[in-house]
Amino acid sequence: MKRPSILISKILCAIIISAFMSCNDQPKEQDPKEPVKPVILAPQEIVPISQAKNMYDSYEKRRVPLIQRYEDSINKITKRDEEFHVGRFVYYDYKTIKQYLEYIEQEAADAGVEISTLRLYYSNYPNEEYFPQSKEPIKHPRQNSIMLSPTYNDGKRDYLFYIAQGAKGKQAVPMNNSFEPINEGYGNNNDPNTKAYASFAPTTSTPKAVPAILQGQESLTLNRGTGVPPPKNQ
Repeated sequence: MKRPSILISKILCAIIISAFMSCNDQPKEQDPKEPVKPVILAPQEIVPISQAKNMYDSYEKRRVPLIQRYEDSINKITKRDEEFHVGRFVYYDYKTIKQYLEYIEQEAADAGVEISTLRLYYSNYPNEEYFPQSKEPIKHPRQNSIMLSPTYNDGKRDYLFYIAQGAKGKQAVPMNNSFEPINEGYGNNNDPNTKAYASFAPTTSTPKAVPAILQGQESLTLNRGTGVPPPKNQ
């Protein structure tokens, strides 16, 4: 009589343990006070790793040798012994990128425009110790780099722009694709040779021209990243 009792006890214990575990496996109910975290979908522009590798290798074959030969030829002409290393990527601290995006959104909103695109420009540091008309040293002479710069759209095309102070606060001053100011309709008192125009920044609505002289130039273009040539053993 004892054996059946022991067997029944074991079965009951197994059932209780199983029921307890199944209760723990059930998903917790969402607290109605907690906001539901949205699921961010991957952008369609993300490329597969194999494609990224293919494009990296293509640059290695089609661009790096040309750059290397050109820079080596300059070294021969100038009789420099320094070895030139072709840069392969530029990086920024992730927090810097987040701060930059928040900053340009803030400045564009204050100027009454909406950022339409973020351009990444190919660039190259001059073969000098300092930038022209500046005391800022050039850390990576002759190296390629990139510049990030936002644009806004006036309903017809995208414009690079910088921020200036006008009669009604901040204004977006357009530039062409080569970072040259578009003077028509815009004035800037930094240049004594520049005529002061009735100025306004194109926005999504149609603003009235406000007679004003724009004050200063606040750039929204990001550079000063860290360029890295690949290690020689790779």
